[in-house]
Parts: sequence; C-alpha cells; structure tokens
Amino acid sequence: MLRAIFGEPSRQDTGLLLDANEAIRGYLRIVARTKKGTAPTPQERRYAVWCHSFLRALDELEQSQYAALRYGERVKTRFIDRMEREELDDYHRHLYYYNNALIRLFAVLDKLGHFMNERLALKTEKIKSRFSYFTVLRNMHQHKLFTDLEAKLYELKTGYKEPLTRLRNQRNMEIHTINADLLDDLMKAEEAKYGERLRSETEDVRENLADLERGCDMAFRSVTTVFRYLVR
Repeated sequence: MLRAIFGEPSRQDTGLLLDANEAIRGYLRIVARTKKGTAPTPQERRYAVWCHSFLRALDELEQSQYAALRYGERVKTRFIDRMEREELDDYHRHLYYYNNALIRLFAVLDKLGHFMNERLALKTEKIKSRFSYFTVLRNMHQHKLFTDLEAKLYELKTGYKEPLTRLRNQRNMEIHTINADLLDDLMKAEEAKYGERLRSETEDVRENLADLERGCDMAFRSVTTVFRYLVR
C-alpha cells in the first residue's frame, strides 16, 4: 500500500516476512479444518481471527518500516536550519513512519505474547495483570514451561538485545513522556541562547533505521518460531 507513495508496485513477500506469513497461514489452515458437517468451535474461530490479525499487523509493521527507510534515505543534511523545505518535509515524514513502526513493532510482540499465553495456557496474568511479550518469556523460563520453545525465543531475545533495548526506550519516550522531538527542540532552543548552532537528530537516522531493521527481523523470526511450533 505505502509503496504507491513512491510510485512503486505492491510488495512481493520474501525472506523473513514471507516465512512468518507462511507459518501463520499454516496454523490457520489447521484451525480452519473441521470435520465434515461440523462448524468451527468458538475457540477455533477465535484463533482464526487472531491469525488474520497477525497477518495484518505484520503487513503494517513492514510497510511503516519501509516508508521510514525510503524517507530516511532522502535526508542528507545534518542540521535542520540548513535543510531546504523539501528535505525538511521528508525528515518529518521519516520521523512519522519511524515512530509508527516503533509502536507497531512492540504491538506485534505483545500480541504474540498474549496469543501464546492463551494458546499454551501459560497463566502469565497471575504474575502480572498487564503483561508484555517479555513477561511471558520470563514466566516460561522461571516455571520451565514449553522449554524447547522458550529456549528458541530466549535465544532470539538475547541475540537482538541491544537494538531492542534502544528501540524500546525510544518507544517508551514516544508514548509515555514528552514527545522526543519536542524535547530536542526545547533543549536546542536553550543552547541557541548561548550562540550554539541548532542541531537536528538527523545524524542518528541511519543508526535508528539499522536498529529498526533488526527489531523487525526479531519480531518476524519470533512469530515464525511460535507458529511453526504449533503445527509440528
């Protein structure tokens, strides 16, 4: 959908995204399979709806990541006060889709955590009423639940720990505290009183995009791991 903004054809799924989508569809086929003359149970219908929700969520995450990347590639100038209007607009569009991707990334992981909690009867809500994907993993680890699956997911978590930590901190800043860009503007305005150049955060664009790519990889791999486990 968003590729149309750049005059490009629709995405053809490949790589990790394709793996995740195929794993979900494989589980969906099992859930939708019923004996002749019988209707799916309410629980089966619930899981089927959940699968379609996952497919949509992954699609939206990839599209947001892609748009953030394409607009980020257009940002070449380091300082905001040196940007032409067109580049400044591209920078703001990059920030919009980047922040959107951040929120969607952790929404996918939390959706996966809640799905696992219900599908595998992990009872994480007894530990914490409002829990995240990482709370679910901690519950599995501490109580030795589905240890083969937990080991694979834990390996993914630790393998992507550094970029995920940076991304989660940025997401929390975006959602829970003063808007990060507004805070930067306020700090720079204060610096300007002392004759210092107003500086943008554009020097972080490439690094942030690299972290986002790795975060998305982790999410796609985690979804694939869970749904392949369920259809073994």
